[in-house]
Amino acid sequence: MNPQTRSLLIQRVIDSLATLGPGSIFERFGVVFVQRLCDVRLVQRGSSVGGSPVGGALDAVSEDGRVVVEASIMKGYFSGSMAKPWGDLDHTLTLAPLAQDIYLLSSQRAETGVIEAMTNAALQQQRMAGRRLYLMDSRSIAETTIDTLMLYDDAIDELAQHLPVLADIRDDHPASLNAPPLSALYVKNKAVDAELDRRLKSKACVEIIGIGGIGKSQAAAACLLRNNGNFHYRFWVNGRDINSVEQLSSVPVRRGGAERNVSALLRRNSTFLVVDDASPSLSIEQLANLCGPDSRILITRQNPSFGAFAMPTMEAQQARTLLIRGLDQPIPEKAFLAIWRAIGGHPLSLALLNTAARQGVSWDDLADDCANVAKLPVDGARLADRILGRLKPAIEEELCLFQWANQSHCDRAFFKHVIGVMRLRAFEQHGLTAAESDASIRIHDIVFAALKSLNWLTAEKAREIDNQLEAFILQQIRGNGHNLQLIASQLRVKITSNVEKGDRRAAFLYVLSMVWTGSAIPIHLLPDPQKEAHRLKSLDAASNDVAILVVLESIEARGRSLRQISGEVAASAWLQTAVRAYDDLAVMAGLDARQSAEIKHHRAKMHSALGEDIEAERLFEEVVLDYPLNEAKLQLVRGYSREPRKYEKAKQYASEIIAEKLVGSSVSPSLTLALGDALNGARQTWAGELIAVHEELFLSEALYSAAIGIPQGYHSVASFVRALVWYARDEVEKVLERLPEPSPWMMDDDQSRGSYAEIMLLASGVCDESIYLNRALEAYEALKVPNHYQKRKWGEALYRLGRYQEAEFILETIEDKSGWIWLAHSLSQVKYELGKFKDALNLVNESVTGAIGVNEKYRSSFLLQRAKVKIALSQDPVSDIAEGRRYTCNPGLLEQFAKLTQ
Repeated sequence: MNPQTRSLLIQRVIDSLATLGPGSIFERFGVVFVQRLCDVRLVQRGSSVGGSPVGGALDAVSEDGRVVVEASIMKGYFSGSMAKPWGDLDHTLTLAPLAQDIYLLSSQRAETGVIEAMTNAALQQQRMAGRRLYLMDSRSIAETTIDTLMLYDDAIDELAQHLPVLADIRDDHPASLNAPPLSALYVKNKAVDAELDRRLKSKACVEIIGIGGIGKSQAAAACLLRNNGNFHYRFWVNGRDINSVEQLSSVPVRRGGAERNVSALLRRNSTFLVVDDASPSLSIEQLANLCGPDSRILITRQNPSFGAFAMPTMEAQQARTLLIRGLDQPIPEKAFLAIWRAIGGHPLSLALLNTAARQGVSWDDLADDCANVAKLPVDGARLADRILGRLKPAIEEELCLFQWANQSHCDRAFFKHVIGVMRLRAFEQHGLTAAESDASIRIHDIVFAALKSLNWLTAEKAREIDNQLEAFILQQIRGNGHNLQLIASQLRVKITSNVEKGDRRAAFLYVLSMVWTGSAIPIHLLPDPQKEAHRLKSLDAASNDVAILVVLESIEARGRSLRQISGEVAASAWLQTAVRAYDDLAVMAGLDARQSAEIKHHRAKMHSALGEDIEAERLFEEVVLDYPLNEAKLQLVRGYSREPRKYEKAKQYASEIIAEKLVGSSVSPSLTLALGDALNGARQTWAGELIAVHEELFLSEALYSAAIGIPQGYHSVASFVRALVWYARDEVEKVLERLPEPSPWMMDDDQSRGSYAEIMLLASGVCDESIYLNRALEAYEALKVPNHYQKRKWGEALYRLGRYQEAEFILETIEDKSGWIWLAHSLSQVKYELGKFKDALNLVNESVTGAIGVNEKYRSSFLLQRAKVKIALSQDPVSDIAEGRRYTCNPGLLEQFAKLTQ
């Protein structure tokens, strides 16, 4: 500090001390002064709570009795014969025999030489052996305060309560490294605060990482303020221009004209330092080494290191609080949901919208335009550049994958295929990613919004990623993992876009042909199977393996699409024209055993779809004899399940597939799920023993597939719940506890959404009916193009909710010959509730008539409905009740039959 400045500041303190009064105030000041100087806790005894002197007591003594303070405002305290100080010393030694450090303080100046003389004389006395005596007049107190305590923010805060000039001195002189005030828009995050405090207890250096504008600096500032009383020194350093620990060590700290070195304070004193927006070159380990045992460093930056705390985005309620801060009216729910979907819980983006709202922009306008928030200016730059600009050198290639896919999520396995395992781990440490399933990697919505406004993806880079995608798909086509299904689920939109633009690689076409829901299949992009098969006929099979598969899958995809959109008749008519394609493929040169088996297998599936079961079964059997294709065995399991005399063969083929699955052989997850569905459908006949032994194998596969975003997963879980509702109702809740919520990219997928809806519908019969029924209805209403089965279940949900007219309307729009007996039963239930008893009887009669053979297991349910209708029509239900009881052992049905006889 400049000597002249120091002298002036000391004199200001001396002058203020001289006028300090009454004595109890100086006494309290003296107690705080010694406490801060010695880092000891003192108990004040010399004055009462009201400020009156307490006779015969020492002013303050430490809890262990080793530090004693006597403070006086008496003029001439340190003067003449020093009678009063000597008396206070005698008093101290009598009342505090353990005293080792004795402080006699005066608010007045001492006469020259008297302090030194008394100190020397006292220390010569035997009674002072092992003790220290500190005689401090106003000058000594002032010098110590300016030279030693002025840098202690917490000490000056406390001392200034009794001597206000100290706060003036600190504030009148330029201070460095002060923490910024919390923003008026700051929203407290208890979880973040607790986590930072927890880490700071055990780590010398803690790192907060995350994208720009996510709230790192405000969290650090709140942490610094929250720890006000835990450290002697608290400093804030802008780390943008500090590239090394050496540079940080040389940063000066100024308070009230005093100046110190940051690194020295960290080593020797209890110091809390925040380095905001730290350079990637600052090492956590080196920063930690700067700290003494009682010091801590908290840094914020976008580039992470191992073990950093990733700053989360705001939760919905916090975001809502920020948006309406300073406003009189709440935000409309519709506008909030639109904003939340567009930018999520990114604090800076939300703050910008709050500013606009306070300036009079309507919430509807803000909701409409929030997709463009990344283009808004922040401190002279666009928000997008603030969020991602400095990360470009480190993770440009990784972020380009999301630009290439034109969506915020990407298949994790493909992401890893492109950038490698190590870079994937490093990317996830940048705080850009949101919580997602194990099979997907997703960046925050605001990150994607910012990314879309940047031109990082070049045409050359896009072509390179396309090539990598093709290579990845080709690797997975013959694999037995989930990766191909995940690609089909997560990157279907991107692949569709590529094919629409003319990139008709066989790998891309194969993925599009895998789409299961008929209405979602891009038929116009798939090749004409007959023409493509004719083209391949003269080519070598070994060089066109994927092209052959594209033809086979395209035939079935077109059939599924026609069946849902145009009906069974149109689908059957078209399939009959596709026979020539199988003939052409079968004569290709160089076909291996597997390719020949696959072509015949798909031909057999075509015959099955046309209802030509005998021919289909013959071909499936030939395939199994020539080549052990598990897919053909599955088809035989399904077919044999309809014929009691062939149950043993169904069980044999199912057991063979299970055995291969258990040893890790070539059984894909898709095939496993399909076999589980078949076994669940045959629990009552031949499959009960198998499913009892291997239920967890199939259930865990279904739940995992659902959790990672494979639509077939929810379909298989639904088949399990459907079976458990009938055969093991107590197990339903256990399955629901393990059921994952649909992933974001599955919200538009009718197969998974419809299956999820059915699970909720089934659960409503076992668990909380109202909650699960409404979940089911919400999911059904979200379907884009529901198929016949989904519409029927939708109608059932409305029926269960008591919305009979709506249920009747939906059910009567369904034209489904193959599922007529169940549709007629559902319609009969609705008509019954609407009082249309004759219509209800006619419909349920058709259901009972069709409940034969493989459908005989439904007969009891249909007879129960007919008995109810007959009672309403005053007809005799006795025969139906008796027959219904014979056809079931289900406790729920038996109970309902019993009620009808009461």
